[in-house]
Amino acid sequence: MGDSESSWSSTVINEQLRKRLESHKSAKVTNLDSQPCIAVNMPTGKSLTFDGEAGDNFGGFNNGTNIVLNGDAGRFVGNGMSKGEIIVNGNCDDGVGHCLSGGTIVIQGSVEGSVGPSMKGGDLIVSGNIQGDLATCMSGGNLIVCGDVMGDIGRMMSGGRAFISGDFNDNENLETKNIAPTDWKAIQKTLR
Repeated sequence: MGDSESSWSSTVINEQLRKRLESHKSAKVTNLDSQPCIAVNMPTGKSLTFDGEAGDNFGGFNNGTNIVLNGDAGRFVGNGMSKGEIIVNGNCDDGVGHCLSGGTIVIQGSVEGSVGPSMKGGDLIVSGNIQGDLATCMSGGNLIVCGDVMGDIGRMMSGGRAFISGDFNDNENLETKNIAPTDWKAIQKTLR
């Protein structure tokens, strides 16, 4: 990147990451500036760390990479992810875990929109509040929310489980019950 350029494009960042990961197990990128599609479809078994703000589709189509973002992210974190891990030490926008089928996504902040839409498997953990819907069209996996959920829960949900520690509004989509000891053990294992 030349002195006159303010930031690299997503294409350049992803190309440089893939090149580095050919001979290294990890890479770190600093000064992200809300570029979309960062860390999409990275090599399996590698570790990536990012500092800054990520744009939309951060970590999309993850298939076995461990990704950490120290900052906020845009929409659709982990879109289409099948395995691996994404940790966002910040807040996210709408669509976290869209079509997640495996792996783990951890949001160490709040989400300004929906969480787990069309989720098929895996684990998705949000430590803060959710300002939108939860588990719309969800068919599998586990959602753990430590904060409040402000929107609808479980609309057109056919499978999977949602555990909510904070406040939420009851609706016709929900079958609420106290947590079973076996479920509590599964949550504790996931949170480790």
